[in-house]
Amino acid sequence: MSVNYSIDEFVCQAYRLFEDNKSAELAQFVLSGTDHLGRQAVIDPFLDHVDDDLYKVTRDYDSLLGLDTSLQAISTAITLFPLSKKEDTLSRSVHLSYHFTNSTGGFEAPIHKIPNLCIGKWGTHNMIRVLLPELYNEQRSPFLTQQEQITFYEKCLLPSVQKLTPNQASEWPPNYASEFFRAQNRRGQLSFTSKFFRAEEVPNLGTTLRESLAENGLTWGTGLIFLIQVRGVKHSTSHSLYSNNAEPALNVFLQQNHLCPFEIEHSFGSWWIDVGLEVISDQGNSLAWRTDSHFHVVRRLCELEELKAHRITTPGSSKYTRDLVSHLPAVSGCRISPGPQARGNFDTQYLQMYTTDKALTYRVDNSHFGKYLTCSDVLKGKSEKYLHKLYTLYGEASMTTPAFARVELRVPYKNATLVLLDIDDDFVRDSVLSIPTQTWWGLRSYRCLAAASVLQWQMDGPAIHRATELCMQLMAGLVWLLNGLHSAPDIGASSKNLIAGILPHVDRVNADPDILAYGSPTEDDDVRSDDSSDSDIDDAPRVRTRRDATTLPAYPNGLIFLRQLRIGTGYPVPRLSKGQPLTEKAFRFFFGTTLEEALDSIYKTVIVQEPHPTRVNNKRKKTMTYFNWGQQTQEPEFSLSQAGYELEPIPRDEGSDIENDGGEDEDPEATLDTVLTKLWRQGLLDFTSKVPNPRDASIPSYCVIPVADRTTITIDAYSDLSLSAYFRDCQYRVADRKEWSDLFDTLFPPKGKNKQGKTVQNYRQSQYYIQWVKLRDQSDDETFSIIRSEVRKKFNTVVWMPAAKSDRIWATKPEPGRYNKLSGLPDTLPCPQILINPKSLPVRW
Repeated sequence: MSVNYSIDEFVCQAYRLFEDNKSAELAQFVLSGTDHLGRQAVIDPFLDHVDDDLYKVTRDYDSLLGLDTSLQAISTAITLFPLSKKEDTLSRSVHLSYHFTNSTGGFEAPIHKIPNLCIGKWGTHNMIRVLLPELYNEQRSPFLTQQEQITFYEKCLLPSVQKLTPNQASEWPPNYASEFFRAQNRRGQLSFTSKFFRAEEVPNLGTTLRESLAENGLTWGTGLIFLIQVRGVKHSTSHSLYSNNAEPALNVFLQQNHLCPFEIEHSFGSWWIDVGLEVISDQGNSLAWRTDSHFHVVRRLCELEELKAHRITTPGSSKYTRDLVSHLPAVSGCRISPGPQARGNFDTQYLQMYTTDKALTYRVDNSHFGKYLTCSDVLKGKSEKYLHKLYTLYGEASMTTPAFARVELRVPYKNATLVLLDIDDDFVRDSVLSIPTQTWWGLRSYRCLAAASVLQWQMDGPAIHRATELCMQLMAGLVWLLNGLHSAPDIGASSKNLIAGILPHVDRVNADPDILAYGSPTEDDDVRSDDSSDSDIDDAPRVRTRRDATTLPAYPNGLIFLRQLRIGTGYPVPRLSKGQPLTEKAFRFFFGTTLEEALDSIYKTVIVQEPHPTRVNNKRKKTMTYFNWGQQTQEPEFSLSQAGYELEPIPRDEGSDIENDGGEDEDPEATLDTVLTKLWRQGLLDFTSKVPNPRDASIPSYCVIPVADRTTITIDAYSDLSLSAYFRDCQYRVADRKEWSDLFDTLFPPKGKNKQGKTVQNYRQSQYYIQWVKLRDQSDDETFSIIRSEVRKKFNTVVWMPAAKSDRIWATKPEPGRYNKLSGLPDTLPCPQILINPKSLPVRW
């Protein structure tokens, strides 16, 4: 039996379960769509559509790609790189091919397959790459080897710079090795530098590079061509869809990026531009493309014949990748790379439809274009914090950030002012779905919450039940589901194997291709996603559904639902019911190890308990440096400078053989007041940084302040009468006036008093104490006496301080006769000792 829901009704039901604290029911309902009566939820997002929504449609120019034999089109100075960053090499498809030439003749190849190097930039996002067709073969990578980079720098780039700008060439490293030596730090990390290159010499760079190569006996100059790229500037040229606005906006786009339209129009190469159309709700609703609109949008915007438009928007087409949005099959974007016969009147090279909400989680990281979680993160206990932040982001976005529907076409530059014009309102209205923004983000919020809960229940469960294939398969499925909330769900080869085991199936015969998990069945059933996270793994398992298979994994209920979970009473650890298992290679893809090794690691956590995440990392060689993140005023807390007190200058060796560099470690604007303020605040941070932990690593820290908040500690933490605001357990004693004064002398000693012994704990690693010693040595007796007096005044305003000893800041030895407890825990348990200011009001728990 099934029950129909709109998205809003589904979210409201999830909210009711959440409010009633029915956690297992909530997880089952949100993740599998099954309620407590066993009924299946069916989601219909069209029930949420706001019929009377008003739309605003804008057009803009997003990015530009140009292949040219020279840099004549760039009309400004650029910066050149002696060393190029590997990540700046073009290695991912830009959905363009070109007819290149090398010493063997002409050939057609995708641009991103040609060996290339990023040699410079201009502006904020604009890049200049050199493509070297002479080095191309079908088997090699587009990345230059280190020896090829050495050759390019020493035989091409450096000689060219020396010819064109001889006055600046002296600033360039004499060879690749010397620059690599300069760039590399002690840890082997590279610090890249750039060199200014005059605008008047930019047009001559291409010719000079080829000459330098030829003079050094290299054929690399044959077919050498530049890839000029302007990226991500769409909102700077927004304009209406009327044709008379297109050309002025294009001129603004070129001017902003210092490009000459005449040189582009008369180029010997090829130029392409991305033209965008964005649909915005005037009422603040979230908009997304209807899946059934893809055919109509492609046919209308590309001016394409109906049959061809249908062919390239059909699931299973090698040219078409559908990107589900928020796990909703009826709501999706797409990416299309049409063949030569299906590019329409504007010669469209690439088209993508998407929603702008993915910008909130966009981050290029490895093969991902958004924030992501891994199974390894879950097993290592790193998922809880990530998912809390993701859940919080979704909640905050529901109040402030509606999604917009956007489509971009990559067309030849000559068609820039012809495409995406005069689009009528009815066409837009029929193509998008308008959903209230709180409902839009609410769906993601509850799915994130449910998945996070299940993962946590798994990690908290007994190892003997966690270490099973079905439990691990559910973990991988939840990670796959979570990553697909804000990015297109991965349908690479390993993910297909996972999908087959975690999703419900439908009959293969007459199956609706719009609900199949990875498109229409093809001859080998292995149509890959362009963004597949394992698309580059040569030995990844290829998932082929047997020709005699009767079912296929699908989304038959309007939302990506998992198969029913085994969860709640009677199931010590959440898992799936028995289904198709992960292959060995797919398991390794998701978990980074074999099943046996993963199960072993789970059992090891029983033997060796992982440290509790709240524990203070107090074993650092040096405490973290205080930084004012806005938690305190920027004004100094002391006013000694106004009274005429100042620090003595640091003594310097003025010998003629010593080069005086001006003291790069000194802050020229630092005053006694600012130095003292930073030292005092550093001390408050250091005391918290050194809070002791229980010996048992599984027990939380004695300090209850969240780890992330400890870096912004202020005097308020030490001035709270409620000790439970800081401690999970502590022992306290009200100091008398002498003891309180002695405690100050211990933490901020006078001149002539140093810490003694080899076992001095905490002080050597505390930055405040190191700064205090430096301040003492840099002050005369009178000034230092005043300094201590002013710091003592601050010290006397707090409620408590650690009961510091001469050899350690914190002590934990239980002393029931001398110290009291309010936590309710046994007096015989070790915990931090603190002294209460004799002038303080009574403390409480």
